This record gives sequence, structure tokens and C-alpha cells, in this order.
Amino acid sequence: MNVAPARASIVLAMILLGFAATRRPATEHRVAVRVEPRTVAELAAVLALSDDVWTDEVEVGAPLVEVVAAAKLARIALPYEVLVDDVDADAAAEHARLAHRAATADWFAEYRDGDEVDAHLDALAAQHPDLARAHTIGTSLEGRPIRALEISHGGTLGIVLDGGHHAREWIAVMVPTCIADRLVTGYARDARIHRILDAARFFVVPVVNPDGYRYSWTTDRYWRKNRRGGYGVDLSRNYSVAWGDDGASADRASPNYRGERAFSEPESRAIRDLFAANPIAAHVDFHSFSQVIAYPWSHQRVPPPDRDKFAAIADRMSSAIHASHGETYRIAPGSTFETGASGTAGDWSYAIHGALSFLVELRPASSRGGGFVLPPDQIAPACDEALAATLELADWMIDHR
Repeated sequence: MNVAPARASIVLAMILLGFAATRRPATEHRVAVRVEPRTVAELAAVLALSDDVWTDEVEVGAPLVEVVAAAKLARIALPYEVLVDDVDADAAAEHARLAHRAATADWFAEYRDGDEVDAHLDALAAQHPDLARAHTIGTSLEGRPIRALEISHGGTLGIVLDGGHHAREWIAVMVPTCIADRLVTGYARDARIHRILDAARFFVVPVVNPDGYRYSWTTDRYWRKNRRGGYGVDLSRNYSVAWGDDGASADRASPNYRGERAFSEPESRAIRDLFAANPIAAHVDFHSFSQVIAYPWSHQRVPPPDRDKFAAIADRMSSAIHASHGETYRIAPGSTFETGASGTAGDWSYAIHGALSFLVELRPASSRGGGFVLPPDQIAPACDEALAATLELADWMIDHR
């Protein structure tokens, strides 16, 4: 297909999407559906009906999960599958459950807000001072600390794990927190983790976007961006490599609003400063959802110079994930996944710092229901999968230093 006109239609539709979201009545019944537009016109038409888009691969011929007012379903002129019957009812049920959650010895049996995550990082550092050190790497727009847990036992090979760029992706906050927990607590009893921490130095940042994450707990479960001016900036479009290119919007109402300039936001600057202060060899940016392992480039179809390395590592990561619980995480090179996603953390960390960078979209698969409101019994298996993938990445990096 002709890529440039296609992207122009997508950008137009995303602008319409942004304005539609600002007009949505609070009581409107909304449904999450999965469609697969076959032409540019079909893609623009379905996006124009949407309140929100839940997948980043906005492309002709690719599955698309979007939120539509139930009254508009009849206007979708191509086959669709309902994944969530009522997205706001799901969010309300989750909120009610969390309001009455019982105390449990298993910290990862339920989702945790930003204050709880920060406290857990501090507890890990206090309980294991020989392995873990908690840092504040920046401060959000609303004055919240952006916390990182540094984990090593003399290792120097830098690996960054981050999550929570997008506020509504709660599993992408819980998973890096869980990986940090398992690395710290596993050092004394797991020979593989022992070897890795003797060689590698992890920096785990579970909540890159603490203001947006807080807002998703208190006000709007499906909020994506930070809280700049009440409209928000998509932090995953605010990095400097290909900033402002196709796939990022100049419209403040868009879910992909890029900000006024690259690194305009203190949250993305915190990640920038973390990389500047430490030599980083590898990077995993956790998101949800669709069960994908992607690598640069996201902003163009040209293969990266380290394509063979990326493919080899991603294959090991995907195999380790499958061995955990039988789940399939599709390997998606940048030439086929998220084309047009510009200003991303992964492209930036690879282009500027040479870090082998992966974007991991966690559970659920895009063909399943649930979306961002993932049941809490999925936290532990998602962590199993992500830890297995992270250990494969670390092993490869150590063996190929």
C-alpha cells in the first residue's frame, strides 16, 4: 500500500478520535471491539467512531482493539468481535474490589497504587542492603517522586527495566516491581540469579508516570498520558529520536499527543537522566497489552544495525515465556510492528545509548477479552513470563560482553 497517504488518514482519524473522547457522556455504555480494517478508508472510518484505541499497531491489515459507544456498533461496516461488553462496568467492579481488598501475605495477589509500589521498593532496599538501593531519579509534574531500585552484587553490566509509561497499563507496573522482588529475594537461593547479579546491574523503574497512574486509580481507569494541563502528554511519544514524526499527534486531545518538544516532560527526562548517569547495555520497556516482544525501529521500516542480535535475543525471550505457562508472545521486528510510533523510549535508548532495547507488551493477547482491566490472578503468571524473558536477556548480554 502507499504508506504516506495511509498515515495521513490515520493521523486525521486519530485527531477525530481525540475530539470524540472529549465529548463522551459519562454515562454512555461503551464496548471494546476487535476489528481488522482492510483498507485505509475502513481504518479511518472505524477510528472516527472510537472513544479510545487500545492497541498501538494502528495499521491497515492489523488487528485493532478500540472502544466504541454501544449505540455506534451498528455503524461499524466490517466484521468485529466484542472483547469487553462494558468497559466502564469492568472498571467499576475492579474499583469496588480494590476498595474492599483483604490483607494478604502475598503482596502480588492484588494491584498496588503508586505509594504502595514505592514503599515496596524501599522495603526491598532496607531488607537487602547488600543487593538493592532505592533512588529517586526525578520528580513528576505534580511533585511525585519517580523511583528506581538499583539491584546488583558487584555487577556492572547495566540493564534498565521500566513500566508505567501509560497510566492505565497496571500490569506493566506490577511486573517490573515483581521482577525486582524476585531478583532481590532470589539471589541467595537461585544460582542463575546469583550469577546474573554478580555480573549485571539492574535499574528497575516500575512507575515512569506516577501522576497518570494515580489518576487512573482515583478518576479515570483508562487514562493513558501524564497530567500536563489536564490534557496530558503521551510519554511514550516524548523521546527525542524521531520526535514528532508519523504516529505521534500535535493535537492535545489525542491519546498520542507528543508534547511541545522532545523531553518536554519531567517523567521522560528522568529516564533520560538515568541513562546519562549510568552505562546501559540493555533496556526493556514493559507495556500492555497484546503479548508481543518488539524491537527497534518503531518509527521506520529500515532494519536496525543489530537486527540479528535483536532477533536472536527475542527468540530466546519468547521461548522462555512459552516454557513458563504455554503462552505465545509474538516476536515483532520494528519493520512490521508499531510502524509510525515515533518518539519512543526504545528507539531513543538504542539510537542514543546503544542499548539493546525491547518493548514487551504483556498479557492479555489482543484476541482475548479483558484489555487493561486484567484479573489479579494474572499478575503472578505474567511476572513468571517476564522474569523468564528478562533472565534470558541478561544471560545473553553477559555471555556476549
